[in-house]
Amino acid sequence: MLENATKEDLVTVLAEMGETVDADLRIRELKQKLMLSKAYLENEEFVRDVLATTIVDRTEKEEEKEKKSIKRSVEGKKKAEERRLERIQELELARIEELFKK
Repeated sequence: MLENATKEDLVTVLAEMGETVDADLRIRELKQKLMLSKAYLENEEFVRDVLATTIVDRTEKEEEKEKKSIKRSVEGKKKAEERRLERIQELELARIEELFKK
């Protein structure tokens, strides 16, 4: 589970375990700090579960953000197409009106 963890995940879990975290630490150093923490040494399974939950929460948020982004993009394209079709319709109507004036 540690191999799937991002820096953000590790920082979150360490903070939840009451550990102080230096922002300059690299992922490997954060993993080492987590594995040497009192909470991890006392109950490895619990800490791994907390980390797994943190990873799942993050990935779900990322997926939701991506879905919203795609939805906005599709809606924007749909509105642009609607405006284009309306403009074509207006031009066609103007052309027909011009024909009847003659």
